[in-house]
Amino acid sequence: MFIAELLLNACIAFTGFYLIAKIIYSQRLASSRMKSLIVGLATGLLGVLLMFKGIAVNESLRMDLRHLPLVLLAFYGVRSPLIIATLIIGCSRFYFGWTPQSIVAFLAVLGISTGMYFIHKRLLHRPLLQNLIMNVWSLFMISIAVSINLGFSDAALRLLASTWTIGLAVGLLSSLLTIDFQLLNEQVQRYKQSAELDHLTGLYNRRVWDERTTLLEAEGRVYNVLALDIDHFKHVNDTYGHANGDLVLQQFARILQEETRPHDITARIGGEEFMVLIYDLTPLKVTKVANRIRERIANTHFQLDGSPSIAITASVGIAHGKHIAIQRMNILADDALYASKEQGRNRVILYEADEEAAVTTNEREPVRS
Repeated sequence: MFIAELLLNACIAFTGFYLIAKIIYSQRLASSRMKSLIVGLATGLLGVLLMFKGIAVNESLRMDLRHLPLVLLAFYGVRSPLIIATLIIGCSRFYFGWTPQSIVAFLAVLGISTGMYFIHKRLLHRPLLQNLIMNVWSLFMISIAVSINLGFSDAALRLLASTWTIGLAVGLLSSLLTIDFQLLNEQVQRYKQSAELDHLTGLYNRRVWDERTTLLEAEGRVYNVLALDIDHFKHVNDTYGHANGDLVLQQFARILQEETRPHDITARIGGEEFMVLIYDLTPLKVTKVANRIRERIANTHFQLDGSPSIAITASVGIAHGKHIAIQRMNILADDALYASKEQGRNRVILYEADEEAAVTTNEREPVRS
């Protein structure tokens, strides 16, 4: 009976840990608050389930593994879910009555979570040691609660011996599985990132651009597509070599990242061609952004390897619209970019998708590289 209950509790714990970890790493829940709530509730319910299942030490004593879900959340460093789960697990003890023993158990759960949170912060980059100390801390707090509630009787000592033996064994095994899952997820994220990013510039690649912009028409938001192209880039490659051309592309990409917002989508489409998706800006405002980018590029000294720094310029085409298919917006942005090249380069031209009228937003003479 003891072995069966032990295996059942271990299976419940490991299955719950796996599902909770999947939620934590899920990209489908866009709202961080919703994710925190779901993770906190799921972990709290897992702890309650482990408490009610329990493992019989003898006919009169039972132990449980309710603390292990809290170790999981503390290891991931998710504070809000940890608070939610702690309150659920701690308060569930009052189901058996408002007794001094229930209050002690509640305070023990609170002490477990508080201590583990600080352990996580101190040992952030040493996961195995962090998990070991978290498990020991949890069992130490449980030992204090048992000693207060049962004293130092033979029953208390038997319960503590079982709690430490089983708690450490199951806790360390679950910690190893958690760490392994984390490492596996990090590896998957690296592979996914390498498939999504342009290897040279670190911007999104063409595939991700197409995926992220596919549903723009259905969203119904005002958005702008910027098409950017480095002027006379072939001359840079021919004169200074392709390695230096790559350096120019990297510095150009860095400027785009610095001059756009975190939620804007910036991609290298190919060669010296770049695209930027900017939401919710009027034609006037997006034009200012594009000109700011253009002017910074024109005023930057691009560093080369083995050669003096050089100045380059860029032409920019903008498509502005709402409820317009991204394919149409891409074409309009390319058309505006082509018009910018035709009118002398180093300038910004905007097309409003509804009217498809080209507007030149910079009348300066082009700066030659």
